[in-house]
Amino acid sequence: MSKKINPSKILITNIISRQDDIANGNYPHLPLPKFPKYTIGNLRGGIGKTSLAFNLSYQTDNLLVVDTCPQGNLSYFYDEEYYVNNSTNVRDLILPYLLPGLGKATRVAKNISASNPHFEKKNSYYIASSNDLYHLPSQITTALNQAKSIPGTQQMTAIDYILYSLRDEIEREMKEAHLERCLIDTSPFFAGATHLAWHATDALIVPVRTDQQSINSFELLIDTLSNSNSEFRKNIPSDGHTPKIQLVVLTHCAWSTKSGARNEPNQQTKMFITKVKDIVDRNIQHFTTQDADNHILLLDDFLGTGRISTVSSKPISLLNAGDSMRINRVKATVNASVEKIKAQLSYISKSIW
Repeated sequence: MSKKINPSKILITNIISRQDDIANGNYPHLPLPKFPKYTIGNLRGGIGKTSLAFNLSYQTDNLLVVDTCPQGNLSYFYDEEYYVNNSTNVRDLILPYLLPGLGKATRVAKNISASNPHFEKKNSYYIASSNDLYHLPSQITTALNQAKSIPGTQQMTAIDYILYSLRDEIEREMKEAHLERCLIDTSPFFAGATHLAWHATDALIVPVRTDQQSINSFELLIDTLSNSNSEFRKNIPSDGHTPKIQLVVLTHCAWSTKSGARNEPNQQTKMFITKVKDIVDRNIQHFTTQDADNHILLLDDFLGTGRISTVSSKPISLLNAGDSMRINRVKATVNASVEKIKAQLSYISKSIW
């Protein structure tokens, strides 16, 4: 990556000025290309990946959601019986590509509305995770090493077969269920299913929390995409497929309380916007357009709204100000900012589909 520039020279005026229009549903669509498949990820936990995936999955239709995080939180949001359900999952789709002789599954995706009634009006499906995905990195490494031992042109064919395993299975499932879009949730670690997810996708959506550790993780992600010594670039398919980044979603943003401020980020959030804009500017070749302002969107801190959404497995778009429930004997309430969050989520969705 190139040398950092002086933060005082980084202009974030456009990113800030459009926030009020986005909150009120008035800002025009960003000039971004649209793709059918996206992977949500950053190389750090606790930044809002799964919450973003869950809420974006409600914003569209004809969607396949794939949970590749071994924690399985997204799968649980779709089905509260997930942790006791032994049905076919994403690992079962990948294993036949790593262990020859295993039969391949079909029609694995489940209709979300069958287990989460909040999705009853959606034609959306999901493929569940598995905690056995923790073992996948070593299995992929073994399979790739075996492929590299094959002489001649068959070596790259074998490597492609492994690296594109998840892509091929997702495309088959989408075709079987007549679905147009796909959203993949990933773990905070690159190795294993996350690696395959990057090769299964058209573009990345990168949540970045408003803290320095998340900024560092964002830089690590870009380094993993570009550095010739990274595990990603050491094991690359024959066509060199490298996903570009569609959006950086800055999560847990806070807003100015000064008189006259209209959906303006506070100074701390502005500092993180500046840092993110600097990183995007310096690495614009990894993004889907040449204008950094197109790729940075802001998302409120969900607070009580997010806790209620998580506990009830209910998308934020279905919550209303004043809704409340007790969580661990503590009352949580949806505040008025939920309408702004709904507008932000809707705008993020319109920026990708």
